[in-house]
Amino acid sequence: MKLQENLYSYTIGAEDYLIHQLFSATNNENFKKQRKKGLLIWTLLFGILALVFFIQKNFLLTIYFIIFGIIFFFVYPYYSSWVYKRYFKRIVQRNFPNDKEAVTLKISSKNFILSNQKEQGEIAIADLESINEIATHLFLRFKDGKNIIIPMLEVENKNLLLNQMSSLAQENSFSYYKNLNWKWK
Repeated sequence: MKLQENLYSYTIGAEDYLIHQLFSATNNENFKKQRKKGLLIWTLLFGILALVFFIQKNFLLTIYFIIFGIIFFFVYPYYSSWVYKRYFKRIVQRNFPNDKEAVTLKISSKNFILSNQKEQGEIAIADLESINEIATHLFLRFKDGKNIIIPMLEVENKNLLLNQMSSLAQENSFSYYKNLNWKWK
């Protein structure tokens, strides 16, 4: 089937880059392990402190560290979520412009042609590794680590783009992941 050439225009800003960073982190196994490791280390630390004070027969501090350890175990996921979001926000503020930038994406039969007011670039469709769709964005990931971020709320002909991406995935045998309930946690 011949792929129809289409042109999509949208604006992209710091918030879009942040959402991409957060989404990428939640799909990174090392990141998941790091968060679990932090939870385990801190919980064990409070347990060890409770044990030390129990051996010293200081039951008030033993109870304090047991209770604090249990509370921390349930609060840590929210705390780490907040810390990492702040961390990624700083990275985005340092590396990407705050202003929204107008972008045009042209999908031809063999290439993605991306352009803004300053430059234009081409990436071969054959280099596409996967497409990730969340409720607000579409992320195209390429074999060399490059990404195209498409804020779906900004695209006028959203359904046409989604259909075209789905067709591309089927025709070229690469992964298309739909995660419409994704949220940063």
